[in-house]
Amino acid sequence: MTLRRALVCTLALVAGWLPPAAAEVYRWTDAQGEVHYSGDLAEVPPDQRDAARGAAPSMGANRVQTYSAPPASPQPARPRSADAETSPARVHRIPVQRGAAGMIVMVQLNGRAVAPFLVDTGASYVLVPQSLADEIGVKVGPDTRKMRFATANGVVEQPIVMLDSVELGDARADEVPASISPSLGIGLLGLSFFNRFTYQIDAAAGLLTLTENDLAESGGILGGRSEGQWRGEFMGLRVRLAELEARRDATPPNHSRQLDRLDQEHAALERQIETLDAEADRARVPDAWRR
Repeated sequence: MTLRRALVCTLALVAGWLPPAAAEVYRWTDAQGEVHYSGDLAEVPPDQRDAARGAAPSMGANRVQTYSAPPASPQPARPRSADAETSPARVHRIPVQRGAAGMIVMVQLNGRAVAPFLVDTGASYVLVPQSLADEIGVKVGPDTRKMRFATANGVVEQPIVMLDSVELGDARADEVPASISPSLGIGLLGLSFFNRFTYQIDAAAGLLTLTENDLAESGGILGGRSEGQWRGEFMGLRVRLAELEARRDATPPNHSRQLDRLDQEHAALERQIETLDAEADRARVPDAWRR
C-alpha cells in the first residue's frame, strides 16, 4: 500500500451534504439583555420577529465531518446496580427542535454561553463556530494543535481545543475536545460529547434521551476520547509525517526553497505530535493507545 493510499485509508474522510433547505435558528434579546435562540419563529416575541429573521444564521451548503478513527474494541462498562440503572440523575430527556437540516438543541459551553447546535452523531468531535468560541473566551494561538477535517469542498485544517464543559439540558460532560470552525454558522454536537452516554433519538416525539455510561470512570474514555479516536489522531499525524519525509527524499538537492518549506512542515508536524503526546500524558492515555 502506498503512503498516499495509507493516508486516505487512515483519514477515511467523510463528506455529507445537508438537504437543500437549511434550518433557521432565530435569535433575539429580551428586555433584560439576555440572548435567546429558537428554531420556531412562533416562540419569538412578536415585536422581535423582524429582527430575529435577520439574525437567523446561515447553515451553508456543506456539512462538516471529521475523519473516522479506526474502530476500537468495545470497552466493558463497570457493573452498576439496578438503582443506578434507573436513577433519574443518570437519564436525561432533552427536547429537540426539528429543522429541515436536522435536529437542533440548545447547548451551554463552559458555563458561559448558550447557543444552538445540530445533533450530529456522525461527527467525531464537537464543532464550535469561531464567533461562539470568541464569545466564551476560547483562545487559539500559533501552537494550538490542528487536525484535518473534511467538507464537501475538500480537506481543511482546524484548531483543536479542550472545552471545560458541555451541557445539554441537565446532562453535562467535562473536558470535551472540540474543533473551532471559521465557516460554520451553527455548531455540531458530535461524539466527543455523546460518547459519555448511550443515546436514543425519537424524531417523531422530538426527544433525545441520554443515559450516562461508565466509560470515563472505567477508563474506556480518556481525555474525552475513546481508544479508537486516540489511535486515529496519532496515526493520522504519523502517516502525514511519513508522506512528507518521502516527498523530501524525492526532492532534488538543488531545490533549496522547496526543501526549506518541507523542513518547516516537518518541524510543524513534529510539534503537533509532541502536543498530542502532552495531551495524552495529561489524560493518562496508555502507550498502546498511541500506536
